[in-house]
Amino acid sequence: MAKISIWQKIINFFTGKKQSAQAPAQVKDGIWYRKEADGNYLLGIDKSVYDLMGKITFADFPNQLDTIEVDDDLLDIEGDKSVETLKSPISGRIVARNKEIGTDIETLNKPDPQVNWIVKVQPAA
Repeated sequence: MAKISIWQKIINFFTGKKQSAQAPAQVKDGIWYRKEADGNYLLGIDKSVYDLMGKITFADFPNQLDTIEVDDDLLDIEGDKSVETLKSPISGRIVARNKEIGTDIETLNKPDPQVNWIVKVQPAA
């Protein structure tokens, strides 16, 4: 479990927030990835991408592969400032894709990882 500062504990106490039981997210090349309780990894867009691109206006999965390797194309995105292809930071089997991405692009522009995630990956053994 990630350590949190005494100040964050005080803020959490007064705001009623509970400390997350999830592992902290790591970031590689604009993709955050976090190990979930079930052993799978949830991947999403890091804040650094929004800083670079501005608001995301279009996103598409470049492939529909069931497995992915490190540095494989993960998501094509277009923003106010540029167009990028985000790469996978991990290898494994894709167990879920966020289907909201194709129907409601605003899900990617929300800072909530439970909403703006891209894929869930079962890591390679």
